[in-house]
Amino acid sequence: MGLAKTLAAVCMTAALLSASAAGAAEPVPMKTAWLGEHETFAVWYAKQHGWDKEAGLALTMLRFDSGKAIVEGSLAYDWAVAGCGAVPALTAALSERIDIIAVANDESAANALYVRADSPILAIRGANPAHPDIHGDRESVRGREILCPRGTSAHYATAMWLKALGLSEEEVRIRETASTQALGAFAGGLADVVALWAPLTYEAETRGFKAAALSRDCGASQPVLIIANHDYAVQHPEQIEAFLRMYLRAVACLRDTPPETLAPDYIRFYQEWTGRKLTPASAVRDLRAHPVFTLDEQLALFDASAGKSELQKWLSAIVAFYESIGGVRDEDRPRLQRLNAVTDVYLKALR
Repeated sequence: MGLAKTLAAVCMTAALLSASAAGAAEPVPMKTAWLGEHETFAVWYAKQHGWDKEAGLALTMLRFDSGKAIVEGSLAYDWAVAGCGAVPALTAALSERIDIIAVANDESAANALYVRADSPILAIRGANPAHPDIHGDRESVRGREILCPRGTSAHYATAMWLKALGLSEEEVRIRETASTQALGAFAGGLADVVALWAPLTYEAETRGFKAAALSRDCGASQPVLIIANHDYAVQHPEQIEAFLRMYLRAVACLRDTPPETLAPDYIRFYQEWTGRKLTPASAVRDLRAHPVFTLDEQLALFDASAGKSELQKWLSAIVAFYESIGGVRDEDRPRLQRLNAVTDVYLKALR
């Protein structure tokens, strides 16, 4: 039996998450929208195995360049479900048309600050006992130049690193630099620190650079969200539930299958969606760096029985950061209240 068939057979044991619409005469077409990033892999993987058809759906996976483009394209492309970062899901125009229905992954282990191997920043670790795994302190980092694309997840990680060290952005020199160009400039000798996200982090390490801090070690959670077109979800809740069954079936496989076994599929997915090649080692690391969540874990993240849910706390912290850097316009502020659009109604229907 081939590897793909073997994995499919193993994953069939997740009966609770498998399709309940297998008896449907024809799968229902569903448009979905994605970026060429890790969160798309679970859906791509499910479609490769025909699990969308088993769930009673015929998925179309539309490709976009940014989360903002996904949200803004909800009218033009009429997608039903999408993967999107937290900021565009909350602040982009037309974001009032979407509901947050699941967490795709956590990118907080995939965003990091890198320094050179001889940097004095590396000599200091645990200066803040609340963040024992980060390197540096006020004196070693103050006045340093940091290459960082503003208004991004890497910028958020940078801000949280500085905060953990008791510093503000005014006490360092942040040079606005796109991430790919930033890595090249840093390799050429520019600046003292560079802020990156995966897979550029892996390239940084192959060049000998060392991580001074991961986003997660600075207390910064960075969830990528599964969102639904609100009107579509209200009219077709059973199809949203079918999508989540299929999606969580794939999540079960990602959790139960060794990354080394998944790596060839991940490399193929990544090249198909981005045109870039990953090494097997980088594919394994990227899979490990993006935690995905089971149904029970999803429900725990959405649980607001004791006040704000864990997910709402994550989103509130991200919004507060973007407000602090002036990244939220006055017209965006009413939409920030849409943290209440986080809904577990479709997840609960799967129990």
